[in-house]
Amino acid sequence: MPGSENKFTNSKKSTIFILCAVFLCYTAMYAVRKSFLAGQYTDLDLGYGLDAKTILVISQVLGYMVSKFIGIRVISEMKQEKRTLWLIGFITFGLAMLGLFAVVPPRLKVLALFFNGMPLGMVFGIVFSYIEGRKNTELLAAALSATFIFSTGLVKTVGLVLMKDFNVSEYNMPFLTGLLFFPVFILSALVLKKTKGPDERDIKERTQRVPMFRSDRKRFLIQNGLGYFGLVLIYILLTIMRDFRDNFIVEFWAEQGVSGVPQLVTLTEIPVAVVVLVVAAGGILVRNNQKAFGMGMVLIAAGALLAILSSYLFHRAVLSPVWWMILSGIGSYLPYILFHCLIFERLVALLGFRGNVGFLFYLADALGYLGTVIILFLKEIIGLKQSWTSFFVSLNIQCAALILVLVAFALWYFNRRISPKSRDMVLV
Repeated sequence: MPGSENKFTNSKKSTIFILCAVFLCYTAMYAVRKSFLAGQYTDLDLGYGLDAKTILVISQVLGYMVSKFIGIRVISEMKQEKRTLWLIGFITFGLAMLGLFAVVPPRLKVLALFFNGMPLGMVFGIVFSYIEGRKNTELLAAALSATFIFSTGLVKTVGLVLMKDFNVSEYNMPFLTGLLFFPVFILSALVLKKTKGPDERDIKERTQRVPMFRSDRKRFLIQNGLGYFGLVLIYILLTIMRDFRDNFIVEFWAEQGVSGVPQLVTLTEIPVAVVVLVVAAGGILVRNNQKAFGMGMVLIAAGALLAILSSYLFHRAVLSPVWWMILSGIGSYLPYILFHCLIFERLVALLGFRGNVGFLFYLADALGYLGTVIILFLKEIIGLKQSWTSFFVSLNIQCAALILVLVAFALWYFNRRISPKSRDMVLV
C-alpha cells in the first residue's frame, strides 16, 4: 500500500506494538497526574481549617473536569494527523505544572495543580482514538484500562519510595516521578504515531469512526439521549466510587495502621487488575454486538452486587481490609472499565451511527468528574466529617444500589431502541 511502508502493518505485530504503547503511554500520564497523591501534605496550611490534601485533589479534579468539558468538542472533532503533537504537548505542560507545584508558595500550589489537570483530561480521548473501531478494540482497550488499576498504584508506590528511601520532599516528588516516566511516554507516543489505523474489515464490523461535529452530536442525543444518559448516570456513580478509592487510598491504609508499607498500594491492585482485565478483554470473543452489549450490562450489575456485599461484610468485620480492597476494587473497576472496553464501543457499532467513541466518553467523563467534585465539597466543605473508611463503605453501598436500578432501565431502553437489523449484526 502506498505510504504504508512506515507503518506497523503486520496485524499480530501491530497489535503487540499498540497494546504495549497504549499501556505505557497512559501509565506515563498517570505519573504526571496521580503521583502527587502519594503525599499527605499535613504541613501545608491553606487556612480556614481545610484539609490541604482534599483541597489539592479538588483543584486538580476541577482542572481535569474542565478539560473533559472542553474535550467534548476538541476530541470528537480532532483530526488524526494532529493527535501526536497534541498528546506530547498536553503531557509536557502537565509535567511543567508539577515543576511549579514544587517551588511556588502554598496557595499557588493549589493553582498549579488546577493547571496540571487541565490538559491531562484530554489524553485518554487521544490515546483511545488510536485503538477504537477495530475487531480487537476490547483487547487493546483492556491494556489501556489496565493503567486505571495497576499504574495508578505503581506511580504512587514510586512516589512513596522516592520520599522514604531517597529523602525526596512531598513537593518535589510529583515532578521527579513524572520525569522518570517521561522518556517512556515519548517513545510510546511515537510508536502510536507509526501504527496503522482500522482496515476495511474493521470498518465493516464496527462502523467507520469519523469526527463528530456539533450537528452530529445533537442528532445523536435527539435519537438516543434518554438511554445514553441512563448509561451516563451509571458512569457518574462509577467515577465517584473509583475516584475516591484512587485519590485517598493512602489515607485509607493510614487509618488501618499500615502507612509504612508503600508496596501495599500496588500489591492489592494486582489481583483486581488481573480479574477485571481478563473479563473485559474476553469481550473480544463475543462477536454479536447486541449480545456483547447485554453481557457488559449484566457484568456491571454483578460488579455492583459484589461492591455491596463486600462492603457490608467489611463493615461487619467479616472481611479484612486487604480482602475488602480487592473485592470492592473488582466490584467498582470491572463496571468502570467495561465502559471503556466494551459498552460505548459496541453501542456505536450497534446503533450504526457515523461518529466516534470520544464524544460518548467525554460527555460522560465530564459529568462524572463533576459528580466527584460535588461529593468532595460535600464531605470537606459542608462538613460530612466521617473517617475515610466509613465514607468509602457507605459510598460504595449507596452508589452500587443506584447502579442496579439504572442497569435495568438501560437494558429496557436499548432493547426497544435497537432495530431488528442491528440485532442480527454478527461479527464474523
